Amino acid sequence: MMEAANTAMNPATLCALGIWLGLGLLAAGHAGTFASVRTYWGLCDASAVEALDADYFAVGDDEDNVIRVYHRQHGVLPAFSLDLSGFLQTDPEEPETDLEGAARLGNLVFWITSHGRNRKGEECPSRQRLFATAGSVSNGLVRLEPVGLPYTRLLDDLLADARLRRFNLNAAARLAPKAHGGLNIEGLTATPEGQLWIGFRSPVPDGQALLVPLVNPAEVIAGGSARLGEPVLLPLGGLGVRSLTSWRGVYLVIAGSTGDEGRS
Repeated sequence: MMEAANTAMNPATLCALGIWLGLGLLAAGHAGTFASVRTYWGLCDASAVEALDADYFAVGDDEDNVIRVYHRQHGVLPAFSLDLSGFLQTDPEEPETDLEGAARLGNLVFWITSHGRNRKGEECPSRQRLFATAGSVSNGLVRLEPVGLPYTRLLDDLLADARLRRFNLNAAARLAPKAHGGLNIEGLTATPEGQLWIGFRSPVPDGQALLVPLVNPAEVIAGGSARLGEPVLLPLGGLGVRSLTSWRGVYLVIAGSTGDEGRS
């Protein structure tokens, strides 16, 4: 799957890894099999995907702040696009939010950014966002809009939580995201209880992948403060979380290296 994805990657096409993963899960859920790859156009680095219904899915790109909606079978261009830069109140000097994960809770899709620094190791407040959108499809017309408020204090909450101090996230947050031990969030999925699992690509404490539950996502986008749960470490052979989703009563994890080397 990874090798095929790499062959499809170029600046004009949709990054195949993210779409392949998303469509593979959609196909498994709705059709039972996944027989072919379909290439969609309109962005270059798909990083998060979530279904709106059986036919349409929304995609985030970690190179811009636009969420695009595609049809699984009809057409290869976006059926709808939503630029969230204004809603997310990004820094005009560095507006990229670095979208990395999506998860559906009821009628809402929650989105999370990397919460790391930029590649130079410089602080980038625009990358500290957790937010939600609501989407609907009626007679082939797609509607997508932001809901509530973007949450900007999650990194502070993670650094302040006593249960996470043993992972030394304060030091990790001062490094570039792909530097050894740098803080980088890439996974997000919902639980049956209405919570969210946040998956870290890095750091990888003691060679294990870090997951942290967000207990109250609905309250967070309504203006409340985040409440975190007990962290969990997964033995993934020294790899971090590159993608995370719930599927048929279990969780699927795409594990990968913390840097640019290696495979997922």
